[in-house]
Amino acid sequence: MDIINKSDFVENIKEKIPVKLGRPIDKLRDLAILRAALELVAEQGYDCVTMDAIALRAHAGKATLYRRWKSKPYLIAEAITSIMPCEQKVDPTRCGDNLRNYLCELLSTYFGVDDEIRQKVMLSISTAIIRDKSLSDAIHLDCITKQTYIFREAIECSINKKIDENQLKLLADVGPALLCYKLIATGEPIEMKYVEHIVDDLIIPLISLNIN
Repeated sequence: MDIINKSDFVENIKEKIPVKLGRPIDKLRDLAILRAALELVAEQGYDCVTMDAIALRAHAGKATLYRRWKSKPYLIAEAITSIMPCEQKVDPTRCGDNLRNYLCELLSTYFGVDDEIRQKVMLSISTAIIRDKSLSDAIHLDCITKQTYIFREAIECSINKKIDENQLKLLADVGPALLCYKLIATGEPIEMKYVEHIVDDLIIPLISLNIN
């Protein structure tokens, strides 16, 4: 079993814990809980992780977890969202000549290229959302929806014109879909050269077809 470096998650989580209803939030406690959830998913897989195990790893009471999250899927979804670098808006200065590098950066950062722990988490979650509708709904509402929107906005900005919604969706989905497939089908880490291959040989040519 790989040793989890607990500092791996700290920097991305610290400033991203959202405000919740109920008791005043203890950010350090929430940080410990989210980090514990990610560690356990990376070590054991989503299906094997329980709220009891998360509470034990985080040195928190199970009641504390249920005051913050109504169930495991919502806790895990927030933990994943907390480490995903989802940009809030597109940088239009990078949607022209720099689009290729921008798309590579968006995809590689989101899928954790060179981050083995994040890829283990994403592999487990990618298979779990097929079986767990609550997790699927929570993940799509939080992380995937945000990142897909940014990717679509970057592509549309680069084309500088409105295109058919279905075509835009295809352009935005092809990269994430292929990377998810690689994780699930092979279980191998995603490398930067594969991200670049997708962008250079699929996404950019498809964008060019819509520009002409």
